[in-house]
Amino acid sequence: MTDAIRQIVLDFESALLNAVRSGADEAGLAKIRDAAFDRLREVKDGPSPPPLESIYDVAFEIDRKLDMALETIKS
Repeated sequence: MTDAIRQIVLDFESALLNAVRSGADEAGLAKIRDAAFDRLREVKDGPSPPPLESIYDVAFEIDRKLDMALETIKS
């Protein structure tokens, strides 16, 4: 995982946790995910993109963490 991708994941996790703590709804959490995906696309389309497998792994990780956050706010 490159530093750029690692930073996207860290920023996503931080924003997601803060949103859950502050009582965000499903739409708010989806916006955080969308912003992370936009950043991933920028890295993928950049001058020296990481392997596509890394991009997919991170996208899956982001979706999984979003699902856990959604379960948390629903309970």
